[in-house]
Amino acid sequence: MRLAMEVRPITGDRQTNAETSRMLMADPSIWSSLEGPHEEAMRQYLVDRAIRDDSGNATDQIDSHSLSELQFWNDEFEELKRSGERLDYKSELATRSRTQRIIGRTRHLTFALLCSWERRLGYTSINESIFGGYRVKVDKLLAESAPEFLQQFNAVYRRLQEAAQTAPDRDAAEELSQAITTCRRILKAVVDHVLPPQEQQSDTGHSLDDAHHRNRLFEFTKRAIQSKSNNKLADVMIAGLYDRFVAVDTMTNKGVHAAVAFETANLCALNTYIVSGEIISLHDLPDTASDVS
Repeated sequence: MRLAMEVRPITGDRQTNAETSRMLMADPSIWSSLEGPHEEAMRQYLVDRAIRDDSGNATDQIDSHSLSELQFWNDEFEELKRSGERLDYKSELATRSRTQRIIGRTRHLTFALLCSWERRLGYTSINESIFGGYRVKVDKLLAESAPEFLQQFNAVYRRLQEAAQTAPDRDAAEELSQAITTCRRILKAVVDHVLPPQEQQSDTGHSLDDAHHRNRLFEFTKRAIQSKSNNKLADVMIAGLYDRFVAVDTMTNKGVHAAVAFETANLCALNTYIVSGEIISLHDLPDTASDVS
């Protein structure tokens, strides 16, 4: 919004120009808010564009010309000088000096914003790359062993998203329960892959049959960690995911609004993919598969 004030067009329909500026806002609906980002941008603009006297104090006037207008007047001054027309040197110097300061500040602001956006995009790209790597591994495994789980979750997710957008206050406990059930099934499919059900119990006496997939998951990490000690954090993440499932079950028993249900399903799906991806990555480490089996 701040830069939009500097580079606004000289001509054109005012309403169209305003609508174009609103498109720059992350949330155009707050355009009329006195606390919106456009108001802060205007405040900064007025401070920067205040015309100052010889002592450097701000007057009650501002230079409201856009950068294109300032460039136009600069070119006009140069043309007048080349034509030999006499100019008021003091006035011209003050105007050109003010113009250069405005252009300099705008260049600096543009540079700072570009650097900030570059860091943000870089951070986002790294996060997407990390999560994307896990997602590819999990989706590949599910596509080969349990493709119906992906279809089920996508269907439930779409219903939750639609409810959150159209009726955010309606009860969506059933859809959330279905989403969490699918997350559990996705996690179990991953556990079945890294440590299939077994008749014998673990060394600590825990059942490792099909129904006790949580026991199998912790048994898998226990065996894998013997050769890859730097993966001990996996146990903490796994316990946290199961605790999240239990907490969501409690929510669904009491009822939950669609908007909250949608965000909760998002977080559960995200954590399910992260934990599942880490488990698959741990399983695929050299020597881990043989150690576990």
